[in-house]
Amino acid sequence: MISLLNGVLRIRPRDIPSIVKLFFTFAPAKIYKRLYKDIWIITEYPENARDNGYWLFKYVRENYPEKRVFYPIKRTASDYEKVAQLGNVIEFGGWKHYFLYWASHKFIGTTKYHGFPDERMCSGIFEMKLHRFKYIFLNHGFARGISNIINARNTDYDLIIAMSELEKKIMVELNGQPEEKVKAVGFCRHDNLDDSLLDKKTIVVMPTWRRWLDYRHEEDEQKVKEIKKRYKESPYYKKYMELINHPRLLRYLEENDLKIIFYLHGYAQAYSATFRSDSKRVVIAKKNKYFVQDLLKQAAFLVTDYSSVFFDFAYMKKPMVYFQFDADEFSQNQYAESEYYQYCRDGFGPITDTVDKVVDAIESSHKNNFRMNQKYVERVELFFKEFGKNHCQKIYKLIDEL
Repeated sequence: MISLLNGVLRIRPRDIPSIVKLFFTFAPAKIYKRLYKDIWIITEYPENARDNGYWLFKYVRENYPEKRVFYPIKRTASDYEKVAQLGNVIEFGGWKHYFLYWASHKFIGTTKYHGFPDERMCSGIFEMKLHRFKYIFLNHGFARGISNIINARNTDYDLIIAMSELEKKIMVELNGQPEEKVKAVGFCRHDNLDDSLLDKKTIVVMPTWRRWLDYRHEEDEQKVKEIKKRYKESPYYKKYMELINHPRLLRYLEENDLKIIFYLHGYAQAYSATFRSDSKRVVIAKKNKYFVQDLLKQAAFLVTDYSSVFFDFAYMKKPMVYFQFDADEFSQNQYAESEYYQYCRDGFGPITDTVDKVVDAIESSHKNNFRMNQKYVERVELFFKEFGKNHCQKIYKLIDEL
């Protein structure tokens, strides 16, 4: 009762359209739910169809077209046409999205609450148990340690997909999830990882975001200015600017007909315009023109930091280097390294903290025809254990049997 009262007191004027949609879709949706059994919503973000959600939805639509499964995405999204051709696509945040929120038997997402038609209002309804469905966490990254996205105290999932047995162990032992809920069957998107787009001339630089430099949810203009100023003075900005303008690297690219595609994490894409390179062989990639998975498939070599994209890259047994110039700051402010997974012991490439060492790693790997060192190949095989094309099939069966 107290949590419900707190929820009412937190209602803002901009919540009213969501409340109206939730109210008027409730009764008809409950009737629809009685008439049709096993309605699924598979979702990611309002503007995205690129991760495990998209690949599972594609698999279900192509193999089980009779299944009542729906995918919400904004019509203005660059990914809209790609997913719309599969059918059963609905407008993210539209009336049908709210209707199906009430009507669904299974809600399948890649991160906590982000697929709800109104994250704030609908998560409150879900947490207060005013509405129930089977909630499946498809996952999107790797749980290195304790996380509010996966911790049992902060979540109420019915099924959780883990990338590997190690991640399952972290979810169970560190985050308190019941072992029977967590299935280490790999990711849906891994079914699409192969060498079909491989270009031995392409190097991808793909760092993750920095929480302390993120202003997306900040409403105070003065604070936004302060964060942007802090960003321009940060090692994050300075080190990557140094890398993509490093004279020795640019010379090496030119002499060996190589190119770099520099792609910032989706949360940091607003900063893309601040980066410039002296070479035409360096491309500053924008999210609406490049897909992360396609870039990983295309690249012969990866430069990253702490981003979980390195797991997908390692799955294809391709070489990489970790550029961790701010390890202490990142560990303190974002994700701390845990005893379960340590880059030095378990990582799939060398760890560097200077631009010169990154350039050394690129040159060395290129001279080795961009082949992954055997030491790291063995780590990859130990981590994943299997490299099949049936992850979607396995995950579909697990969800269907819930």
